[in-house]
This record gives sequence, structure tokens and C-alpha cells, in this order.
Amino acid sequence: MLFSQTTGAVHWANFLSGGRAVLEPADMVARNGEWTGPMTWNSIDYPGLMSRVDKLLATGVGHVVMVAPSANDRNAWTATQSIANLNAIIDRIVGAGMLLTILLDYPHGAAAYTNMRLSNTSASPQLDHWNAVNRWLLTLHGQRGIRVVDTPAILADFNSAEGQAAAGVTIDGLHLSTAGAYAVGRVLAREWRRLYPLGGALPFGQAERAGVVGINPAPMISNSPYFPGTGGTLGAGATGQLASGWQTQLGSGVSAAYSKVSTTAFAGRSYSDDDGPLSKDWQQITLSGTASGTGDVMILRQAVNSTIGDVLRACAEIEVDAGAAGLSGIGIYIFHSGSGQQIRAFGTPPANLADAMPSQAMAGVMRTPRWTADSNLFYLQLSAKPINGASVSATIRVRGFAAGRGL
Repeated sequence: MLFSQTTGAVHWANFLSGGRAVLEPADMVARNGEWTGPMTWNSIDYPGLMSRVDKLLATGVGHVVMVAPSANDRNAWTATQSIANLNAIIDRIVGAGMLLTILLDYPHGAAAYTNMRLSNTSASPQLDHWNAVNRWLLTLHGQRGIRVVDTPAILADFNSAEGQAAAGVTIDGLHLSTAGAYAVGRVLAREWRRLYPLGGALPFGQAERAGVVGINPAPMISNSPYFPGTGGTLGAGATGQLASGWQTQLGSGVSAAYSKVSTTAFAGRSYSDDDGPLSKDWQQITLSGTASGTGDVMILRQAVNSTIGDVLRACAEIEVDAGAAGLSGIGIYIFHSGSGQQIRAFGTPPANLADAMPSQAMAGVMRTPRWTADSNLFYLQLSAKPINGASVSATIRVRGFAAGRGL
């Protein structure tokens, strides 16, 4: 269950772990605001997580992540009811041979959102039930392929008797902010690094473009994946050196200085070499300015010719220096200018939500879901989304960026 307001913890985990997971919308079988079992609440019928297990098993995925699975149960149900439902769900998942990671139910409420706190009266002991369910889930850690992430340990205000979240980790006292999702995603990423080796998300190089039609069934179809040369096209607000085959389309009051750097010039670590960076070029972008809007700022853009029916994915390896400010997010996406479809690796908050991305240094691999091309042209884009009125400052480096059928 990933909320539309922010980038979820699972997406952060995938980015920070180097793209170890393949995330597809078809494999996301639950919905926001679900209960563990069937329930009618505020005139809305919720079929419950149990009703979705058959669909989950049919996906054939190898690893399931359950995100705060009984959060909505606290509106009416006891811990005993939630535990019974969760036990049945978990038995079926692990019985099918799937690995299972459970993110404990998040703290409810915050100092700025006291209306979201759980009550703890004799008539409505919601907080006690919340504690009981989370404590029971923790007992499952290490059993039958189950791993449990203690999200209250990451998100909670430990000095609060109401069990509320710390300041800044939610947007409303329950749903995680980008910073909160990032904090949980960091812990989940460590688990994935232990479980799974790195996959080959990025292309082999320019040579992976098809040479003879019909030989390679899954070629890269974009160009210049590793930013050769300096012949790119700099648009308004852009200065410096841009790799050949790329262009810019800035806006919203944001300017950018472009430069070519090698990995020896900074602390980057190539995901294809855990012992240290390879001697390859990166495209560096330094953003500045005062944002005059919230529209996507296209800091890298390439027009790509496709064949209708191609099943495509985009991926990129990205590093962001510490101290980024004034942005709600950075992400890659495929944009079809005809239909307006946007196939994104990372969601960004809506324009009316000033939810800043973390300021910590970070590096990882972004991968979009697969997309079936419905035209002969699309745009491969790396964008930054500013917060209106904010002072923007960020240094971003991209080692590889491509779209293709086999990525």
C-alpha cells in the first residue's frame, strides 16, 4: 500500500538498494485504507486484505511487502480480531513459498496532528490494541521466511504517552511524508542488500542498441546511456557541458549548471562494482534559483523512437549530494506527449503539498514500471519538482540513463 501523496518506503528501498526489486503496478494488490478483513465503515464497503490473497498468490512474486497492514482496524476492531485475520493471511503467503516482509503499523498522530492520535480509554483502548498487534507481529520475525521492520522505532516520538509520530515524518499524522518514507526505506534497503545480489538494471553500453533487426529481442532503444561527449543541447537557464544526445527543458524559476565529472571526483560508488567506482564519466547537474512554480523541471531529456507494442522500461543510476533543498522530489519517467501518459519510477507530492525530499546524501538506481508503447515517439526524462517559492539548491549526478525492452 503506497500512498499517492509521497514516494513510499518500498520505492525508496528499491532506489537505495540499487534497483534490486522489480516493482510493477499489477503486483500491487491491496489499496489505501484497507482493513484486514471485510468491513463497512462510514458507508464504505472494504473487502479486506484477506479477500486479496488469491490475487496476490496468482502474481507469482517471490517477495511480498505488507505495509502497516492493520492500521485501519484501529477504528473499530480489537487486537484479537486483527491478529486472527493477519495470521490467516500470513499462513497463506508463507505457505505458498513467498518471502514476507511486514512493516509494522505506523504511529498515529503527531504534535501537529493531535486529532489523529489513538485513544486509550476503557471504552476505546485503541493504543493498547495497536501495541498488542505490533508486539505480536514482532514475534514472527525470523520465522518461516518472515522479516519484520520495526517502523515505530524509526518514526515514533518516544517521549509521547499517546504513541504519536515524531515531527516531520508524516503529512497528516498517519500517512508518511517523503522524509518518513525515506527513513523506513533505508532500513528496508539494508534487508534487500543482504537477501539479493545486484541485478543488471543498466544497459551494457551504446553497443546494446540493435544493429541487425531481429537478432536481439530486447535492445536498448535510447541513445548515449553513459553520457559521452559534450555536444548536448542546453536550453534556457542551462549553462556548462551537457553530454551528446541529451537536452534540457528547465522552468519554474530554476537554473542549472552542467558539467562532466569522473567518479574519482566525488564519493560515488558504481553499483556494478561494490569495491569502488569505475573510471567512467558522470553527468553532473547543479540546480539553483527561487522556484516560481511546481511544474516538473526537465534537467535531462531525450526524444526516443519506439515501435508500437514495444514493452519498455527506463532506468538510471543517480547520486544526490547532501544539502539538497527546495525540491519535493527527483525522478525519472517516460512521457508520451500524444496521450500524456507518464510512467514514473518515483511519484512526487501534489502541487499543494510542500513535502520536501530528504537532504541527506543518497545514491541508487531508479527503474520505472514497464510500459507498452502506443506511439512511435516518447521522451525519456529526469525531472526535479520544486516547491513553489522555495530557494532551490541541489547537486545531482547521473552515471547511466536509458530505456529499452530488456532493462
